[in-house]
Amino acid sequence: MKKRMVALLTAAAMLVVLGGCSSSSQSEKDGAGKPEEKKEEAGGAEATGELQTVKVVMPRDIECLDDMAMWIGDSQGYFEEQGLKLEMISGSNPSDIQMVSTGQADLACPSPNVTMAQIEAGVPVKIVSGYDAINIYGFSAVNGKGIDTWEDLKGKTIALGDASWESIAAPTLIAAGLDPEKDVEYVVNGDSRYQMVSEGQVDVLFTWISEYEQLKGMGYDFNYLDGSEILEVFGASWVAGTDFFDEKGETLQKFLYALQKSIYFMYLNPEAAADITCNQFPEIEVEWDGALGCANGRVGQALGVEGSLEEYFVDEVGVGYMSDEAWNTVIDNAVKAGVIKEKLNVEDCYSDELLPELLSDEDKADAEADAEAYQCTSKVYESAH
Repeated sequence: MKKRMVALLTAAAMLVVLGGCSSSSQSEKDGAGKPEEKKEEAGGAEATGELQTVKVVMPRDIECLDDMAMWIGDSQGYFEEQGLKLEMISGSNPSDIQMVSTGQADLACPSPNVTMAQIEAGVPVKIVSGYDAINIYGFSAVNGKGIDTWEDLKGKTIALGDASWESIAAPTLIAAGLDPEKDVEYVVNGDSRYQMVSEGQVDVLFTWISEYEQLKGMGYDFNYLDGSEILEVFGASWVAGTDFFDEKGETLQKFLYALQKSIYFMYLNPEAAADITCNQFPEIEVEWDGALGCANGRVGQALGVEGSLEEYFVDEVGVGYMSDEAWNTVIDNAVKAGVIKEKLNVEDCYSDELLPELLSDEDKADAEADAEAYQCTSKVYESAH
């Protein structure tokens, strides 16, 4: 059994930027970040002929910074190399899972707790790969408000994006020795939640690493109680309907292989990842430090490891792998939190049967060249330089 790595790297270890982002002339900007020529084969997969659309539904509005790896793969041609065309769809929990179960979408990326509740209810889906290698969830409060430890959360109000987040927050609260039903009060206030915490209308923000790093970069004076320090599980995971899993396994492998290459690019050049996403959604109001903070957070979420991140790209661990040991911890905590009524078998929830091969040397070199050559062009980047 492969060994799962669970500790979050320091920011210094995450920032292995080959080329960073540099200023460029207008003529250079017109082609910045675009692959001049891509191979016909990648990871053993032909990328000729008509592209096959893969519909990916996210449990939120896709107009955000969190899906950087998707936009890297789209802009750099990594999905196209695999013969795929990416279609991103805005959704919510648990409707995203129900969409993949009925074939309205091919893949979703919710928390495993939300997925397990649907599996227990008989929804025909299966988790096929990890996306966040660690417990990404945590809690933030305004510095100086006296909410600095897990014990300080008792009796406080906690801001959630929607009601389904209760099942995501509960296991970490329980690991901290709190009773989610008695010790805290949830307040559902959607996209305004971090403003409400900043203004003192709600005590605590339920958040995750990349969002916290983004908010910190935007000037919010929040602290962070890191759930990965008390509960070593994993975060969001890729979910497919059982029909898609059974009938289109090759397509799923191609998607995951392209995603692995995109994550490698993001690891090599977080600045480029931030810039690509800011160009994708120029209407998002964010400062460069916030966008870059989100990119660094996304790297930490996807590749939280002890030691070198290279283990995910050159050794046997592999991006997306989740061990049975980690899965049993997730299942046990879901039972404790009341997310599911009875303990599920790992094989009922997850299969690593279709995880892709590790990146080939050729594709690693290709991503390295792309990351080194990338030049930032977003207005967000230029306003800060």
